[in-house]
Amino acid sequence: MQGVLQYEENELLTAIAGKDTTAYAYLFDTYYNTLVYFSHSIIQDQHQAEDIATESLVKLWQSTARFESIGKLRGYLFTLARNASLNYQKYLRVRERNSHEISGQEEDAGIGIEALMAESDLMRLVYEEIARLPETYRQVVELLYLQDMSSADAAAQLGISMENLRQRKGRAIKELKTELLKKGLSNRFLSILFF
Repeated sequence: MQGVLQYEENELLTAIAGKDTTAYAYLFDTYYNTLVYFSHSIIQDQHQAEDIATESLVKLWQSTARFESIGKLRGYLFTLARNASLNYQKYLRVRERNSHEISGQEEDAGIGIEALMAESDLMRLVYEEIARLPETYRQVVELLYLQDMSSADAAAQLGISMENLRQRKGRAIKELKTELLKKGLSNRFLSILFF
């Protein structure tokens, strides 16, 4: 930048402590290219090195630290740039490792997602048929299978005998199987579902 003031060491440190914008312009002019080069030598990415240099200078500017010398200020800047560069490298390694893991899992996940979708469709059919059952049968199925209630508790809640509960359950399952078999569900799936 043309027109940026030159500073003596003590003047610069005082100006930085006072958040003088002309001191910031001087710091940017003085250290930006050096920080870019330094960061680029670590990460081999020009664009990211430029971002790191800018962020390091901004962090310096936002810092409340007071520096005893230009050497300490310079050391602080290079430490910021080094840490940011190393963090960026770590980020790249993690991203690469995760992308390998994810790409391996995507094939498995595709199969898993398809299975979950099919299972969801099947269960939707089952729930639709349960909802179509006569009230007395539907209540039994909901208590025993959807709420996982014991037979004794279901009979008590409905105010019926255990024998009556067994009869309703048998008729409900028979009706459900008949309707679900018509819709293409297998006997094996239904036996797993209801027994």
